[in-house]
Amino acid sequence: MTCLWVFFCHWILVRAFDEDYEYIHWLNNAIPIHYIVGCMMIAGIGYRSQLWYDDAEQQDERARKEATEKIVREAELFKLRQQLQPHFLFNSLNSINALIMLRPQEAREMVLKLSDFLRGSLKREDDHWISLKEELQYLQLYLDIEKVRFGHRLSTRIIHDEAAEQLLMPPMLLQPVVENAIKFGLYDTIGEITISIRAWSEEGMLYIEVTNPFDNEGQQPNKGTGFGLSSIERRLYLLFARQDLLEAKAQENIFTTLIKVPQTNDKSSNN
Repeated sequence: MTCLWVFFCHWILVRAFDEDYEYIHWLNNAIPIHYIVGCMMIAGIGYRSQLWYDDAEQQDERARKEATEKIVREAELFKLRQQLQPHFLFNSLNSINALIMLRPQEAREMVLKLSDFLRGSLKREDDHWISLKEELQYLQLYLDIEKVRFGHRLSTRIIHDEAAEQLLMPPMLLQPVVENAIKFGLYDTIGEITISIRAWSEEGMLYIEVTNPFDNEGQQPNKGTGFGLSSIERRLYLLFARQDLLEAKAQENIFTTLIKVPQTNDKSSNN
């Protein structure tokens, strides 16, 4: 390529300045220099082209890797959600079975609420976030079902400010936490309990705190957080790559779970 470049340049210049013998003589003597300059130019162009192709290939590889990681992440999120639903469904069906003969009207009511709950869960996906207000409305269906199961033994208190209502969060994030609270608050006791849910916003973060009493003599909540809390922790890590978004602690006879959901613009566009 360099030889062709030198030849054509020399031929054009000779034809253009055919009467300037001194210039043609200089031009003939400068052929080695022109050859070196041509080699450097072509080598530079080739090196730049190689860098461009390497960069394009790296971008394609990164895009393929990100797409693969997204598919794996979505598959794991879907698997976590599918593992949560049967656990709750089996408990509800057992309760319905127990109510059919004794309290058929309550069993019918529970079937209708369970149907609404499952219908809503099938429509929800992790990449379409919902507001806290929608999540609490959906959670109320679950609480209504549990209140049919446990009657007067279960009561709830939900507190949140108006600013937090429109903040976004992944769907079905609270149900496993509340289920865990009911498990440790009611399963091994015969008394009444109140589960408190409090939500607020602070510095671009949605905070949701769930508290429930437990029998500190017969349970070890720090060791028995259950699949529900571990699944929430895993979901938050997959979505945000952070390990500090779920906190669980026991103090005296109160077990507290704190969920932190960062608010980002890209998630707002998915709503």
